[in-house]
Amino acid sequence: MAFKKHNPDLSFVKTGWTGNKLNDKGLFTNIHGDDIKGFKDALRMLRNPSSLSKLKKGQQSPLSWQTIENISDKIQNAIIPLGHASFIIDLNRIRLLIDPVIAHNKFLKRYTKVPFDIPDLNNVDYLLLSHNHRDHIDKKSIIQVCKYNPQAIILTGLEIGKLLRRWGIKNRVQEAGWYQRFQTSEKIDIDYLPSHHWSRRWFTDTNINLWGSFMIQDKVSGKNIYFASDSGYQNHFSEIGNEYNIDTAMIGVGAYEPQWFMSSAHTGPTAALKAFKDLKAKQWIPMHYGTFDLSQEPIFYPEQILKEKHSKELEQIQWMRIGGKIML
Repeated sequence: MAFKKHNPDLSFVKTGWTGNKLNDKGLFTNIHGDDIKGFKDALRMLRNPSSLSKLKKGQQSPLSWQTIENISDKIQNAIIPLGHASFIIDLNRIRLLIDPVIAHNKFLKRYTKVPFDIPDLNNVDYLLLSHNHRDHIDKKSIIQVCKYNPQAIILTGLEIGKLLRRWGIKNRVQEAGWYQRFQTSEKIDIDYLPSHHWSRRWFTDTNINLWGSFMIQDKVSGKNIYFASDSGYQNHFSEIGNEYNIDTAMIGVGAYEPQWFMSSAHTGPTAALKAFKDLKAKQWIPMHYGTFDLSQEPIFYPEQILKEKHSKELEQIQWMRIGGKIML
């Protein structure tokens, strides 16, 4: 099976870039090499529990929560955290919904409430799906969002559209390779950029779907918002920071222990802070923690580490408040 290296209908935003490279098996690959952990690595992790696991007893999310007021109102330019890596972003009366995991999932316990009823979220213009992992592309959530938003255009990575069609999704889908610009409203630009990660939903579909991050550019105000998606720390952060003037960066800080297993796919608090500095962003929103328990550290731990070990940088942080608005 030959995979597309880019979408010929979309433009490139990086000089000299001609499309994604594939590995010797014809699968998508990272710019700086792959380090995908296998079944034996997972067994090793399970057999060697971390001392941090003891802190999980009775764990509670550090994230505050409130119902979104007037959810139909998208007049204010704002970022609204929904938990984990799910966000609403309103820009110029255009509503973006990123990686929504908002439907009930019996296999993924949620430690924070969803701040709205799904039928009430019915004015989404663009649905951004970063990569095919279940805590970012949730089948039940996507089906329900598209049911109430048949007009929403889905923006995602190469080869993910096939998955959505199998689920019966009829919304228009645009797939992009890295450093390609989606076709959107004249008031915003959205570029699909690299992340250092991987893709797998089942045991036999590793890296058949592309993963990536998003640069959301407000053409009215000139402000740029970077959604880093899932990523290990690599040079792509500094490369992106040199190519864009970033106002707000949303960077993952959770699901990072044990680091020998997780660091190639996720940034923890210290690595995320380094990524933030590489991106040269003005402020950042730590994400990917506090809602789902996905690794050996407790869900409150990333925020605790940031506050204890990196207190000097806290003034540049906008903490997530589920359902609250971070004004732009």
